[in-house]
Amino acid sequence: MSANYQAQTAKGVVWMLLFKWVERGLGFISTLMLVRLLTPADFGMVSMALSFIFMAEMLAAFSFDVALIQNPNATRDHYNSAWTANVMLGSGIAIGMLALALPISHFYKQPSVLPVICVLALGPLTSALENIGVVAFRKELDFRKEFTYQVTRKVIGFCVTIPLAFTLRSYWALVAGILASKLGGTVMSYWVHPFRPRFSFKELMALLHFSKWLLLNNLVNFLKERSTDFLIGRFFGPAPLGIYNVNKEFASLPANEMGMPMNRALLPGFAKTAGDLGAFRSMYTGSSALIALIAIPAGAGIFAVAHYLVPVALGKQWLSGVPVMEILSLQSSIMVFHGTIVTALVALGKPAGATKISALFVLLLVAGVFALTGKFGPLGAAIAVLAATIITTPLYLMQLKAYGGVPFSNFLRVTLRPWLASGVMIAVVRLALPHYDIAMSNAYAGLMLGVGVAVGGVTYALSLGGIWLALGRPAGPETQLIDQVRSRAPAWMPVIGRKPAA
Repeated sequence: MSANYQAQTAKGVVWMLLFKWVERGLGFISTLMLVRLLTPADFGMVSMALSFIFMAEMLAAFSFDVALIQNPNATRDHYNSAWTANVMLGSGIAIGMLALALPISHFYKQPSVLPVICVLALGPLTSALENIGVVAFRKELDFRKEFTYQVTRKVIGFCVTIPLAFTLRSYWALVAGILASKLGGTVMSYWVHPFRPRFSFKELMALLHFSKWLLLNNLVNFLKERSTDFLIGRFFGPAPLGIYNVNKEFASLPANEMGMPMNRALLPGFAKTAGDLGAFRSMYTGSSALIALIAIPAGAGIFAVAHYLVPVALGKQWLSGVPVMEILSLQSSIMVFHGTIVTALVALGKPAGATKISALFVLLLVAGVFALTGKFGPLGAAIAVLAATIITTPLYLMQLKAYGGVPFSNFLRVTLRPWLASGVMIAVVRLALPHYDIAMSNAYAGLMLGVGVAVGGVTYALSLGGIWLALGRPAGPETQLIDQVRSRAPAWMPVIGRKPAA
């Protein structure tokens, strides 16, 4: 049975990765257009409003969907109670944000943020009305339907944001796109799933018993992601905040494009194997190996070409964000493993351990931001994030060993080779590319960016293969990849490790 769950989870990972890549494709195209239509201050203005709205959502984020997935005996009453609680919480958040809009504008010393908050306050209520039945897609490992549902809502937001950006040339295009995506998702949720929720409190206490730690975990995770928004926005204004967040979006590709979709798919698989620690450890190690194989070089690659990626993708007016992108790209390659560990602990029914370490992360982050941003600005915030990530990683691994029986050696085994190969890649790319000069034409800079990406990809593949061979071809994702290639390659094609014909 555990093998079947692993196979279904593997398919789910593929679907969720496909969704994330489609979403990122839309987001990438959208960002490339928006950074030329809007200013850093426009992005910063929306970030200011969203920071408080996200905080309010996290204060009420009991993650009832996770509780439903983790509970193998969830009934219709559980689903109805979860939906009822979501609607009540969403209504409370909307009312609260409307009441706090003026004080928040005073906090930022930005009167223009007041109407933005008032409009975006409708978002939490809209999302709360979403059909709770769509949770069953993940619980039942039906990720194809989950893919269709998630992609559709993103397409709706894209189709609203871009035309309005051309027309309005202001942050209101971003605001409208956010609301359109939420509204479209809610409408679609009733279209794609036949469940029709009703108001009920019958199983609310049972849900709250499990979700109380998820609430705290969501809150501290929010602070992990958004503490810098409050401080940069308060002390430096919307333009530096916009520069920090846009560069962070690109730098966070490894964590966002690999970690988030995989964790979404892994949660139900981890939950179904939680009773068999052997199967659980196997699933965790295998998924971490796949993440390491791709996410670590992705972050390292962004670091290696950041000095060309920023002017080519965003424009020369964003060049001050290059150091921020470099540091956060490395941080993202580590942070991706935090998400997988937290997902595993939640599936094991042990969210408290993850919450405590995340709270320590926030304390370290806030202390670092206060100590460094005064002197270094947004760069200081990036350094503080990286430092907090490095310090807390061993602590997360200790929790995973205590509750899941996963030894430290497993983590080292699946990450060491990708890190070594990525280090070689960074060195080769930096040596191959000339120093960026602002006088360079966009065409030449774009060509150099392409050269850097190509050189990086080839160097990483050769370095990883060389290290793997030098270590005696140990079992791992390289072995699985070669087995897949070997099984599909024609007989005449030379494949490393192909068994000679009898």
